[in-house]
Amino acid sequence: MKLALLCVLLPSFLLTACIGGGTPKPKNAEDYYLQGKVQFDDGNYMEAITSLEKARKIFESAEINTKAELLLADTHFASKDYPESAGAYESFLKQHPGHPETARVLSSLGKSYFNQILAIDRDQTATRNSIVTFESLQRLYPDDWRAKEAPEIIRYCRDHLAQHELYVGRFYLKTGEHRSAINRLSAIYESFPDFSGLDQVGLYLGQAYLDNGHPTLAVKTLEKLLHDYPNSEYYAEAEKLLRQEL
Repeated sequence: MKLALLCVLLPSFLLTACIGGGTPKPKNAEDYYLQGKVQFDDGNYMEAITSLEKARKIFESAEINTKAELLLADTHFASKDYPESAGAYESFLKQHPGHPETARVLSSLGKSYFNQILAIDRDQTATRNSIVTFESLQRLYPDDWRAKEAPEIIRYCRDHLAQHELYVGRFYLKTGEHRSAINRLSAIYESFPDFSGLDQVGLYLGQAYLDNGHPTLAVKTLEKLLHDYPNSEYYAEAEKLLRQEL
């Protein structure tokens, strides 16, 4: 009696387990979605992806399809396939504007980009995308608890971008492209005024001005470094450069 009652309550794709044993076989999109959810909860992400993709292809209803799309994105994220999860979350936001889960999706999308951030000598597209996404989360859902996490993440990303710009500026300086070094380094002050390494920027910008034949600008830059950052590890080197010029 208990077994019969249990079978009545089970989804159709599990019903065969009660009747004839063996592996349950999904029959429709909802069955595949429910199977994918069980697999996701069990950490079987590759199997879940296969089931959810089948649910989407069948397209039984808009509701099931939407659930499958979102869970598929979450599955890619949980499996640490961040390029795939980013693409899936982006697609979900475009296809379902105003969805009740939008705040969570934005947060997960931002983290998908964040987890793709490369070293400062590499392309920083993921860093910029993460900033844009978390800024959107803050703007659209300022009271959501996930938006409270955004400032720290944005701050880290902006500092990382500034480190990248400093790296590029130093590269130009080392290769003798002084004008390019000046343009790149001076732009950091305007774009990243809260950058933790502005003292280092000042040192290399001062050097770039000297190498490019602009001693007055070099002196001004180095004096500002000494005034603003008396405890900087670059203080002695900047002071030495300044004495040579004066």
